[in-house]
Amino acid sequence: MNELVDRFMVAGNNTTPSLYFLPFNSGNGGHWVLVAMDLSRLMVYYLDSLPGNWSKYPSMKKTVDAAILKFRSKKNYCNRKDITWVRVQVV
Repeated sequence: MNELVDRFMVAGNNTTPSLYFLPFNSGNGGHWVLVAMDLSRLMVYYLDSLPGNWSKYPSMKKTVDAAILKFRSKKNYCNRKDITWVRVQVV
């Protein structure tokens, strides 16, 4: 999580849309999910070839949410908008 926050901090002001990509290994037999984060909109997209939602990967959601919230706190962003998770089906 701290490495994610550090990368966010050096990226600039994050007021314009830009995506940060994070490959995530679910630990389920080596299954990988690609996470794309838009910090300006508090949107997280995850690309997954398996059916289901983010609740299959609680550690992924916990880590990403915590990193985004910590980053926003360090930048003194005040809005309390929730982080929105969107699943992108990969076929």
